[in-house]
Amino acid sequence: MSSDASVALVREFLEAPRSARVSLLAGAALLEAGETELAVAVWTLGDDANGLVRRIKDNPTAPAEGRLRSRLADETLSVFLTQLHQRAVDDFEAQSGATLARVRNGIWPLTHDKKEQYRVPMQAPLIFYMPDLPAAEVEPNGAFPWVESLESATEVLRNEYEAAIGVGADVQPYVPASTNTPSWEQLRGSLDWSAIHLYQDAKSTPMLERFPGTSEALRLVDLARIDGVPMEVFFSRLKPGAHIPPHHGLTNTRVTVHLPLIVPPGCEIRVGQQLHQWQQGKVFAFDDSFEHEAWNRSDADRVVLIFEAYHPDLSMQEREAIEHVLTARQRWLDARMSIISDWLARK
Repeated sequence: MSSDASVALVREFLEAPRSARVSLLAGAALLEAGETELAVAVWTLGDDANGLVRRIKDNPTAPAEGRLRSRLADETLSVFLTQLHQRAVDDFEAQSGATLARVRNGIWPLTHDKKEQYRVPMQAPLIFYMPDLPAAEVEPNGAFPWVESLESATEVLRNEYEAAIGVGADVQPYVPASTNTPSWEQLRGSLDWSAIHLYQDAKSTPMLERFPGTSEALRLVDLARIDGVPMEVFFSRLKPGAHIPPHHGLTNTRVTVHLPLIVPPGCEIRVGQQLHQWQQGKVFAFDDSFEHEAWNRSDADRVVLIFEAYHPDLSMQEREAIEHVLTARQRWLDARMSIISDWLARK
């Protein structure tokens, strides 16, 4: 295919990013021209927009040519993103002088070029999986040196939450209205499970400045980060009668930590095969890569502070390496439109 044709297809893709057909055609043309990174940028952006680019290959009613291009896209982007992971580990090892086999052996289940079965029943992280990391549904509080200081700040955090609610804090559905996953249908766009986000998707929110005591209490916690910014910190409210359906978290390299602030009777969470009743002011740390669900069977709100900390079995160098790997991947994902724009500017 000519260079002009590739440029035309890429421009058409930018005008219609939700078209799986155009995304597949543009990516295939770029790959044929030797522009692998550009092809992967187009395919992943297209798949982000509609979720079909990689799934068409599995649809027996789709045209054969479309299935072939979809399979090409899936295989090519999996190899590219796996190599991106390996290069990030290489880079960190070169800088640190360490050999980090457990991080290197980590896989990205959705985009890895080799599929591996999960090793522990009911554990299935969605995004990043370190098979060599010990698996436990619930971690003992003694594994975290900051638990006592955080628990001692319970009243401060509860008071800040109640004050924010009292003046109309920005409370959002935890499950966005745009979510298409069938299991989230009951909570999609609903305030039955709502959140006040202080950090979300590794970015601070305008609400952060309303919670100075909370920020101070978290200062000693080894919060999981990307590019130095906490991944997620939020106040989670579950209304009376609400049920969070069974689901899995993103990675087994982190634990989800709950500090219960308001806990009426009849509230509990299941992690794997363990049932747990929250206790006000008592930290509960669990591996959310295990299937888990939660209930509020009371007649009052249940409120907990939720954040992510590193798995206690990880060494400091492994934690830094994981952050480096996640940051490298996120930076590439964030740069995709610039990569395409820069290429078009040269044409």
